Amino acid sequence: MSNFIRKYVKGDQTIWVIIVFLALVSLLTVYSSTGSLAYKTQGGNTTYFMFKQLAFLLVGMTLIVVVHHIPYKYFVIFSLPALYFSILMLGVTLMSGQNLNEASRWLTVPGIGLSFQPSEMAKLALIVYVARILAQHQREDEPTYGAFWPIMIHTGIVCLLIFPENLSTSVLLAGVVMLMMYLGRVPFKNLFLTGFVGLGLVTLVLVLAMNDIVLIDRAETWAARVERFMDDDAEVNEYGSDYQVTQSKIAIATGGLLGKGPGNSDQRNFLPHPYSDFIYAIIAEEFGLLGAVLVMAAYFFLLGRIGVLVRSSNRTFPAFMVLGLGLMLVIQAFVNMGVAVGIFPVTGQPLPLVSMGGTSILFTCLALGAILSVSRHNQIEKNKKMAKEAAETGAA
Repeated sequence: MSNFIRKYVKGDQTIWVIIVFLALVSLLTVYSSTGSLAYKTQGGNTTYFMFKQLAFLLVGMTLIVVVHHIPYKYFVIFSLPALYFSILMLGVTLMSGQNLNEASRWLTVPGIGLSFQPSEMAKLALIVYVARILAQHQREDEPTYGAFWPIMIHTGIVCLLIFPENLSTSVLLAGVVMLMMYLGRVPFKNLFLTGFVGLGLVTLVLVLAMNDIVLIDRAETWAARVERFMDDDAEVNEYGSDYQVTQSKIAIATGGLLGKGPGNSDQRNFLPHPYSDFIYAIIAEEFGLLGAVLVMAAYFFLLGRIGVLVRSSNRTFPAFMVLGLGLMLVIQAFVNMGVAVGIFPVTGQPLPLVSMGGTSILFTCLALGAILSVSRHNQIEKNKKMAKEAAETGAA
């Protein structure tokens, strides 16, 4: 086993430890939080969803191992075809996607019945494409003028296709792209005007929905969640966002410092989707404040290692790619945790590598594999440099 690890597991070891830690947390919490779901859908087989999650995690780990051995130059080559394929899949999903939880976010592969979320694929493809464009237009000590419109056109298309059925994902993705462009020295005035217009359009849709002038099917759901978040005394609505957050806060409050122990959650029987959207509340209830802080710290450490990789990269594309993928994973994690504690309105964003769900896990693992590919490359370059210096020292 140790020989296998030394031979095939390369790259930043801290990131690998974080991955394994989050995967173990996922297995324990998914097993605990899916009891009611198992009795409703699997005849009381409480291990069904745990083994299903384990299968996805094992496939995901395999993907990480395979992808992190791929030189990152190939990500540049396939970034544009992958982006256009993702846009095609988003269009198909918007027109004929499977309706789950009042949102057509899923596409079923004909013949095998496998469902997946094209928005997860589009996030990765767009971020890699943005990294490519930013890298191509970098000039020493000069603003990146030429990158703005190619990035905004493709980002606008992707976000508009995701927006009708998944507002939070489109806003999150747009925010990450804006951060990448800001760090890539795209002129601030362009970013400010774009952000102002985008925020104005989202606000307009929500205001129209609140006044029963609904333009998009899910706009009423968004408006209800925002209204409940902004006004604690607002009337309870059928979307139940206040109920979800209340149950989540109860779970966190009753967990105490050390928690009730694995499998002893009470709120899993009351929380809608305790295995995905509100899995952080179950972690806090069963493992206490200590467990919740450890999970949060794992994402902080991941963000720190992302910063180290960016600084150690001697080329712009891998630096921007790692930055974008890392920001997407970490910001999504903090949004999920923020929803659980009532900092943000209910969004439906999963906790990366922890929440139950095959699509989220597999594409999260693809992103982590790409990040580790850059880390592996940096290690190889560092070793070559050290060997060269040692040879030159010996020759002298």
